[in-house]
Amino acid sequence: MSVQNGQTPDCLLTARVKHHALHDLNCDLAGVADIERFANAPLKMSPQGIMPRAHSVVVMGLHHPDAAIELGGRSHPQEIGPYEIQYGMNARLDEISYRMALFLEDEGFEAVPIVSSNIWRYKGYKELPENFAPDLSHLHAAVAAGLADFGLNGLAITPEFGARQRWVTVITDAALQPTPLLKPGSVCDQCMLCVKHCMSQALSKETSGWNIVRIENHEYRYIRKNLWRCAWGEHFDLDLDLDLPERVDEQVILEAVAKHGTRDGEMGSCLRYCVPADLRFFDPSYTDAPRRLKRLKPQSSSVAPRLHEQVQSIGVGLGADFTIVRAAESLRPVGIEITDFLPDAATAITVGVHHNGPVGRDCEEAAKQRAAGGAGATPESESEYDERFYWVTHNILVQSAYDICRELERYGYEAVTLTDLPERQLAGHIEGAQPDRRLRTLTVLTNATMPETAMRLPSVRPPRRTGPAALARDLKRVVTMAGADLVGIAPASRIGKLAGQLAASFDGEKFLVARDRQPRSFTYDPEVSSAVRRVKIPDDYLSAAKSVLVIGIRIPRATADCTARTPAEAVGPYAFAEYESVNLLRAIAWRALRLLEDRGFNATWTLDLAGIGSLTAGPRGEQPDIFSNRFAALAAGLARIGRCGLAVNPRFDADVRFISLVTDAEVEAGDVLQDNRFLSTCDGCSRAFDACPTGAFAGEVVVRVEGVQERFRKVERNRCDWAKRYSLIGSEGNDYMGWNLTVPVPDEITPEALAAGLRKHPPISKYRPCNFEQCLMACPCARPQHP
Repeated sequence: MSVQNGQTPDCLLTARVKHHALHDLNCDLAGVADIERFANAPLKMSPQGIMPRAHSVVVMGLHHPDAAIELGGRSHPQEIGPYEIQYGMNARLDEISYRMALFLEDEGFEAVPIVSSNIWRYKGYKELPENFAPDLSHLHAAVAAGLADFGLNGLAITPEFGARQRWVTVITDAALQPTPLLKPGSVCDQCMLCVKHCMSQALSKETSGWNIVRIENHEYRYIRKNLWRCAWGEHFDLDLDLDLPERVDEQVILEAVAKHGTRDGEMGSCLRYCVPADLRFFDPSYTDAPRRLKRLKPQSSSVAPRLHEQVQSIGVGLGADFTIVRAAESLRPVGIEITDFLPDAATAITVGVHHNGPVGRDCEEAAKQRAAGGAGATPESESEYDERFYWVTHNILVQSAYDICRELERYGYEAVTLTDLPERQLAGHIEGAQPDRRLRTLTVLTNATMPETAMRLPSVRPPRRTGPAALARDLKRVVTMAGADLVGIAPASRIGKLAGQLAASFDGEKFLVARDRQPRSFTYDPEVSSAVRRVKIPDDYLSAAKSVLVIGIRIPRATADCTARTPAEAVGPYAFAEYESVNLLRAIAWRALRLLEDRGFNATWTLDLAGIGSLTAGPRGEQPDIFSNRFAALAAGLARIGRCGLAVNPRFDADVRFISLVTDAEVEAGDVLQDNRFLSTCDGCSRAFDACPTGAFAGEVVVRVEGVQERFRKVERNRCDWAKRYSLIGSEGNDYMGWNLTVPVPDEITPEALAAGLRKHPPISKYRPCNFEQCLMACPCARPQHP
């Protein structure tokens, strides 16, 4: 048996980790690499560079549905069609990575989850020369974990799916049993289809020999390409029909964007045409790309009863309201021919969600930008917009459809979603849709023949009123099963009284709000406006509010611990944790909201109930800062307030993020935390104040709630935002991404001064900032501090 850094691998734990990945998290692939397999990796792009005490790397993969690859990009690589499922896959991979890290923590180990995509150092950083360098390469990790071989094109290709999967990794100090390596060259037969079809010629022009990857006694290789050329359409959305110059670099990209604008994202031909030789076959009547031969061939076009029932149950398990199955011939009379979207389609499987509240075009567009990995439009306060409902329901539908596609493929059938099928026309023929609620649907098309289900939705059940104690119990059960680490309940009146005290210190504070009028890859063109802060109460969100349910989810402790201070100097893991914790909180809150609606009550949620937090710039748009929802957590008995104003929990310290659900239901409330001995490190501590690069900490604020008194320092919002929201202080995170931008904070922050600073943003990097709050990183309640 092998030994890792003096530790014998734990085979039982390894089995538990793989079971959790393959069954609980529904991964298609899972493997383990020990840390010795990364001995030759650049330190700043390695697991040991991120987490020096790491022993293992867990790698997990999700399969691209075959039809999404074979039917996507047929007319042009930048008309991706059903390949849009990749955005939903990235969202799922992010959740998988985060939840696996929490699973390992629950097992008693430390773990750092790594984001699925889009957090890069665009240019070399210090001794790391690579462009577009991620914190850790999932492709290299997949090969190191014995799941893949390198293809000629540099993709990690598997015997099962070729290039048709996406990856995610988790670094841990658990000593796990490594998966045996694949033999180099055992999967790629160098058919050269990827080289032939690459429209940017990234595999044939500006190449410079081979990348050699040495893992144990194996040597893997793939073409060393110019990643700026590869990114022409893949990342920068430049039209692939343009004549690419002989040399492509950052300046060429910026000039091309300025001159030609952008077209759309690309479906990489290196992925589309890459299938292992033993699985590759061609069917020109179906697609121009090679098709993948499935290992399992169904004996009949009609599905077995178990598969039929399983397909119908998937959506409900993920939060959808219903699944309806209809045959192709049933849809023809209403003008829908599903074979136009899947050549051999026999059945349409429609997943649906009812939801309250308006969803406008702007919300839909913003959510699509987020799904594609961009910042999108971020409003000042989440209580003021309904994108949150669009995003949650969109994600439920996409994840449901994706899992239905995969389940059908596992039985040998074809399945595809996110086609150009007219969903609104299709939904209009579903009977029983409630007129007072919005109906959203997404449809999977398959060549499997399935029995039809009723086209009429069930009528609304009469609301079942529940007493305050039973309702509290049921809400706690639902959110805990959905993954919440903490849950507490406060009466709205308690929060209202607390808000009255806070108003004396926070009401009337003026702050600046800036937005970029230019798209990505253009020089920042700021529009700066002023706003006035007002402390909010539950009734501002929902009239006749009676109770507030506060839900918390933790940040993996090792993520905060390693931020910017281990050899890799990585800040991406923390930026990822900031936004993924919010995504998970929204999904959990949705479950609680639907339970309340089913019981006949109204509810809505907010990520900053008092409205006196702010936002932090991140690669998926601005996220609620560490001061958001702290007073809701205090009132719900989940936290006390430390001297620097952080919400601190007895179990998870300051590494928790919160969401508040406001309802007109009377729910049995808990008590405020009386004990504050876990805050003993706050006594006389000034680390957070000393670490603030803008001098944002101001005078002391004192509040009392039900016999508990809290003293903390107020934060001047404009000064704090200068660093964390507007990325003008490099040490707040972006220095570690290679920005090298620090604009000294002026004595008076005026709109003109803020605009002048924002114009200095790098045009490419500005799109995906990775900030953290230095006060948090200096706080002993967030991570261990060194002398």
